[in-house]
Amino acid sequence: MPKLNGVTDKRVKYYRMLPRPAEFVKAMPLGDTGRKVVERSRQEITAVIKGEDKRKLLITGPCSIHDAGQAGELACRIAQMAKEVSDQFLVIGRFYFEKPRTVDGWKGLVYDPHINNSCDIEKGLELARKVLIHAVDECGLPAATEFLNPFTPQYYSDLVSWTAVGARTSETQLYREMMSGLSMPVGYKNSTRGDIDTAVNSLIALRNETCFIGIDQDGNASIVATTGNDTGHLVLRGGAGPNYQKDSVMFALEVMKERGLSNGVVIDCSHGNTGGDYHKQHLVFDDVIEQICRGNEKIAGIMTETNLVGGRQPIGKDLTGFDMSTLKYGVSITDACLGFDETRELVLRSADKLRKRNSA
Repeated sequence: MPKLNGVTDKRVKYYRMLPRPAEFVKAMPLGDTGRKVVERSRQEITAVIKGEDKRKLLITGPCSIHDAGQAGELACRIAQMAKEVSDQFLVIGRFYFEKPRTVDGWKGLVYDPHINNSCDIEKGLELARKVLIHAVDECGLPAATEFLNPFTPQYYSDLVSWTAVGARTSETQLYREMMSGLSMPVGYKNSTRGDIDTAVNSLIALRNETCFIGIDQDGNASIVATTGNDTGHLVLRGGAGPNYQKDSVMFALEVMKERGLSNGVVIDCSHGNTGGDYHKQHLVFDDVIEQICRGNEKIAGIMTETNLVGGRQPIGKDLTGFDMSTLKYGVSITDACLGFDETRELVLRSADKLRKRNSA
């Protein structure tokens, strides 16, 4: 593309056309089974958030997806666990393909699927869609993700039942506008500092009709007009210190009530609530379950970072020429995660506690 008047694109290396979203969806369609999973789970998640379904959400999966095959294996394991606790938990698989970076680092499967700075975004979008189709169509597992780019929802949002806005982007107008038009429930995390004000403001804003610049299914730059989204809810993820304990949760609920927000809250067992120590996720989980058992029905759900194998493995910052074959199987390359077996034990034990609470 020529530079207009010799002024534009002074620092742009190249443009490369992406396929139209409609082409992606047609080439990798969602089957009838998956469509039913997505439609049903969106309705059920909304009912849990609004307190109409007494089950609790459990959003679990890796900090990020870096291997499609491993993601498929984990999806089926989570789906099997979901059947064992379906009377107490509505389980949603966490599949995050875009990662916000504070300074630099790997930006996620969509942007760098080969982990070598090759910018093969087309392949990344293809892999993301395949992972989600496998989860919802073959495993019957509802899927959660985080959308960072305003264009990516057109490529795979039809496969997603729940989405989150992260702590680094929770006060950005663009995300309020995007979330206002999404067809699924939206969780807003408190800021990295730990305050909930920006998230609460965003929850109020995304209920409103709005418009923004995006793309349609044919990839055309478009004015996107939305109807507003009333499924927004707060996700407490901690900050400089944790905010999962009873006093913090009650304070957040009181603030939301004063601002006219009635949906429940979800509590993140990782990030600021554990100070980055993944071993402590079970402590947060147990505390939250205890709060629920003592009568706090406004806690709508829990989120964990879980992978096939616990821990994390560093990949460094210079990814050019990185050899993916050196990676350990099933171990996170971003935030450290609980192993699946430990998570399953924790979830089964918690489901028993909730059953006893309900029977009493």
